[in-house]
Amino acid sequence: MALDLTPLESLPPAVDKAIGPKAPPPLRMMAARGLAPLKPGEQLTALYQLSLSDDDALKTAAVRTANELPEKIISGALAEPLDARVLDFFARRLFQKPKSLEVVLLNKATSDETFRHLATLCAESELEMIAKNEERLLRHPPIIAALYMNPRTRMSTAQRAVELAVRNNVRVDGIPAFEEITKVIAESGAPTAEELAAEDAKFKRAAEVAVDAGSQLLITALDPKEAEAMEAEAVARAVALASEELPPDANPEEVEEKKKRLEELSPAGQIRAATLGNSFARAFLIRSKNKQVAMACIRSPGVSDSEAQHYANNRALGDEIIRFIARKKQWVRLYSIKVALCNNPKCPMPVAMNFLPHLRSPELKALSRSKGIPSALANAAKQMVRQRGEGGGGG
Repeated sequence: MALDLTPLESLPPAVDKAIGPKAPPPLRMMAARGLAPLKPGEQLTALYQLSLSDDDALKTAAVRTANELPEKIISGALAEPLDARVLDFFARRLFQKPKSLEVVLLNKATSDETFRHLATLCAESELEMIAKNEERLLRHPPIIAALYMNPRTRMSTAQRAVELAVRNNVRVDGIPAFEEITKVIAESGAPTAEELAAEDAKFKRAAEVAVDAGSQLLITALDPKEAEAMEAEAVARAVALASEELPPDANPEEVEEKKKRLEELSPAGQIRAATLGNSFARAFLIRSKNKQVAMACIRSPGVSDSEAQHYANNRALGDEIIRFIARKKQWVRLYSIKVALCNNPKCPMPVAMNFLPHLRSPELKALSRSKGIPSALANAAKQMVRQRGEGGGGG
């Protein structure tokens, strides 16, 4: 949840004189353009307050000035103990000004929520600064989640942040596979500096083929039905590429290189690749013999409905994955997933039984004849077909 950027309740005397209710309109516009006789910190406070003005002209001028302030001016002001809302407002405008961003990260008045927000967007050097502030990380675990979920964060840095939380008995809810990653870290022990450096390099290489930056932005710009069709097609291709039988137009060497980069990762690296990665990465890693890696794939926030259906149909996947799908309300509301789970013998029997009344007659008849599901489920489907008076056929 972003910091609530609300108007300041009180202003420094000089700022109040320049932009307060009693200030002449020309002076307020001068302040909005950065021309009022104010000290740097006061100027930033005035620009922030004017950016929330009901006067569109003042608001537009203040925002433009805030975006165009020279780094030399802004850096000195950001070191002052300004209101956290003012610091947050300017922090969001500093991605092309790393020196100023550094000042914000060193300012004790900067809010924890600003740190979290920056951790979702910063480049590697600033992410390292954020990760070193262990007091903040423990006080506000969403910062750890933001670091972990940002592909630009080094693998070693993300892992150290998670280890910090585990050592201090802090749960990080924003990491979908938190339980899996903590278990893998506990089992693998403390890696050496050389191992961490090697894993950083491997994860960076894997991310080049596993993480599709901005792909969701392209999909959301389309018509919903068209986007759904494109997504289903992309998932089907990803699943095929991850399998042993490649599509005719696939480049075998390219596919093998992608798989190799994912295989080279440690279990902790594979869990993060599964969490942040694309449908190909998940389709490949979900078949891992390591249960934590496989579960991280199905827990990934990137798993689409189409992808979940593919996994629900896959009888080769682990019981834990099928049970996870069967428990997820978002997915079991979909008819196709109900059918897929009923046809998967690894689906918990009570769940499959509860789905039967929702199935249409053709799917019920197919279930009643199936030899690949528990006989009790097939018999229940047969009985339901008879109750509907349609005949279940031989079995």
